Amino acid sequence: MRNIKPSILFAICAWSLLILRFGYRYGTGDQVELLPYTLFLHNPSLYPHDFFIQGLHAAIPNERTVMATLLLPFINHLEIFCFIFQFLATIFLVLGLERLALRYIHNKYLAWLAVLIALIPLNDFALGNVEAYSECLQASGVAVAIVVWAINFFLDRKFMLASALISIATFIQVLDGLDVMMVLCAIMLFMFIVKQVPLKTVLGFMGIYALTAGVFLIFVLYKKSAAALPGCTPASHADLFKILFAFRHPHHFIFSSFPKIKMGVYFMLTLFALIFFAEHSSKTFEFVLAGSIGLIIYAFAVDDFQNIFIGNFQFYKITIWIKFLGVIAAVGLAEELYLSNISLPAMLKIEKGGLLALILVCWIIIFKFNQLLPYQVPFQIFGLKEKDDMIAICQQIKETTPANAVFIQPFDNTELKFYAQRSSFVEFKANVRHTCYVNEWYRRMQLVYGISAVDAAKGFALQQKADDNYYTENLWKFNNHSGYGITHMLVKKEYKPPFGTLILSNNSYAVYKL
Repeated sequence: MRNIKPSILFAICAWSLLILRFGYRYGTGDQVELLPYTLFLHNPSLYPHDFFIQGLHAAIPNERTVMATLLLPFINHLEIFCFIFQFLATIFLVLGLERLALRYIHNKYLAWLAVLIALIPLNDFALGNVEAYSECLQASGVAVAIVVWAINFFLDRKFMLASALISIATFIQVLDGLDVMMVLCAIMLFMFIVKQVPLKTVLGFMGIYALTAGVFLIFVLYKKSAAALPGCTPASHADLFKILFAFRHPHHFIFSSFPKIKMGVYFMLTLFALIFFAEHSSKTFEFVLAGSIGLIIYAFAVDDFQNIFIGNFQFYKITIWIKFLGVIAAVGLAEELYLSNISLPAMLKIEKGGLLALILVCWIIIFKFNQLLPYQVPFQIFGLKEKDDMIAICQQIKETTPANAVFIQPFDNTELKFYAQRSSFVEFKANVRHTCYVNEWYRRMQLVYGISAVDAAKGFALQQKADDNYYTENLWKFNNHSGYGITHMLVKKEYKPPFGTLILSNNSYAVYKL
């Protein structure tokens, strides 16, 4: 341990604190759109009737292709490698954030504090429900860990390296790379206009991206627009906006739907950033200003004009970085105003011994005392996940039902697809965004859960109504279920459907063959 740098130990400590606070997911949550697709690429006989998997694979390449393909070499040891890769992505993210903070905060411990504030209490305070840290391995988490280094290199005037890194990030997660690249291109054009960089530098910066990630984006967009579902009419512009933006993803796209407290905190941090960087860094100030102007344009284009082309950029991803820069600014201002002539107490100087002790305490709590925490988060870490009744019954489903079975499941379920490796008739979390699939997905949501765009609630706030309808004799009436190919139903144990044969149960859940 003597040769390990304090920054590395801090990053491991930050990762441990993040696991303790947010838990860890494997095969559930956001991974419902990634890991099952990786399994399918390895074994195309899986998920023969799954609406999401088959719809996603109708367009190749798609937004999941690169990340899923990168995981294929590790398919036989996916759990351990997902854990390792999530660890590495978090370490690189924390180190990149630390480097960015230390540009403007002189005291190392205050820089560490800024990183922890941004990642723990304020992790989900960017707009559009976007986060720098993810509690599981996913494309966005890897891309963000790359983008932070691209921003650092850009500020170091290593423009070509920054462009190459953002291109790599775009291959992994399209929008996390593309949105930052648009802001950096705006800065580069401004630098050219004021004669801070020559034209060849601007063309080189943009050209590297255009000839790599740009070509990939064209293929993705073309394939997505060409994907067809037999017998299905492509959704109209109005239907696309109503279903994908207003009904399914308002938390990502619709500014007026965002929580007011998050808006307030975010705008306060943006103000801090503009004030602080106006004096400390012209390039960082330009990043915050250009990003903020882009956000205003984006919000009006989506909320007021319902422009789907602009909406697809999900430009709120830029708020990950403006929020963090705002935290840096707030801590930096505090350092200048109150701490510039004050030596921090020795007790705050937590170096190797203190960091190691904190890491050990975190993992003791995670493995031995997580049930005593005052909040509930998933700890799907190796043996701990076996205590989850939903995961347990899904693993039983894999062993006891035919491979071509088609399930309906509770609204919030993300465990079935990966752990049971069975097809789902429809899911709210995993939805296909190709225009030919949108109307059919929406029809199936109405059929199974009885929810629609006319409901007052939107997005995941629909869960209560969806559950009420699912656990009744139900708005879909179970009528003609055989015509849709549905063969099984996963339910809470206390619910007994009007027909069907009970084939599996545990303490919390049951499976009926219809």
